Amino acid sequence: MIASFTPEAALASEAACAGRNVRCTPGQGIHQSREGTFLEVVACWHVTDDTGVVKRERAALLLGHVLRALDDRQDDWPVSLVTGLYVFGSFARGAVEPHDVDLNVEFEGDERWMGHFISCLSYGRDPHSPIRRMLTDGKRGCQFQFNFLDRADFDMTLLWRRADTLQTALERLNAIQADPAAGRASRDAMLPQFEGLDRWMPLAYREAISGAVSNGAVTLERCILQDGTISSTTALDHVSYRWKRTSPLYRAASAVVADWERRGIDPCQGHLHGSDIRGRETPYFAGFGLRYFTSVPACLTEFGGVEWLEIIRPTRTGHLDTLRILPSNRKLLARVSWS
Repeated sequence: MIASFTPEAALASEAACAGRNVRCTPGQGIHQSREGTFLEVVACWHVTDDTGVVKRERAALLLGHVLRALDDRQDDWPVSLVTGLYVFGSFARGAVEPHDVDLNVEFEGDERWMGHFISCLSYGRDPHSPIRRMLTDGKRGCQFQFNFLDRADFDMTLLWRRADTLQTALERLNAIQADPAAGRASRDAMLPQFEGLDRWMPLAYREAISGAVSNGAVTLERCILQDGTISSTTALDHVSYRWKRTSPLYRAASAVVADWERRGIDPCQGHLHGSDIRGRETPYFAGFGLRYFTSVPACLTEFGGVEWLEIIRPTRTGHLDTLRILPSNRKLLARVSWS
């Protein structure tokens, strides 16, 4: 019989590991985060092998840290908006070696959130990053979904809801038993094209694309768009009007238009992140950060689209990892919904 792992047991296991050849990633242990210097035993125990797998002991510690942060920061915006925290995936099923910790955060927005959300969309930032950062202090190993409870077609385990005490939440965490029979579950709805991008892609979206690929409705390619100069005056005016040059979305839009031009495509035939560049005949579509993801089937069927470029995470300097979605069978694609 394998004993269940709890945050307290994990700390004991960590102490027992002293002197063993435990691999640590650079900068862990006592280290400087964006929020300041902090010490936590688990921080010097990222993985114990070369697989990058988050061990269950560390996963329990991470969850304990998140619950304590949630309890400590209930009066701090935007954590104050959180109404519930759920765990799902490998850890919730009892896997001894989960890939990571999958969490769903339920929250209720307010007027400040709406302003924050709109601002983030304008500048290509992730609106949920403040919640994620405040709950993890930058520690790696957690993957978050937000307000996913009603859309999920699988079970989630409640850890915390508004008005719960920390003790109640920790008791729920400790009640999740390890189950060696569960094994380490593979990441759900993973295609080779998603590798390294799945943390930015909600499970429901990965499932939608995977299903469309498997039934032959679409073909999926992955590429990295290169920065480029826009030749078309009309397209350049369009991009410059919508975004500041310092915005990650300006860079993403410029890369898309430059890619179209390199392939001999008139960018004035493009629909760029929710807006036509010129006319209404736009067989070429592009979006950023999955903002208009649910529109893909309609755009590639009833609106005559021939491709959709999706830059998963626009950045100012990093790689512009892009999925190219091509319709293979429009009749099949017209029957699906990605909402």
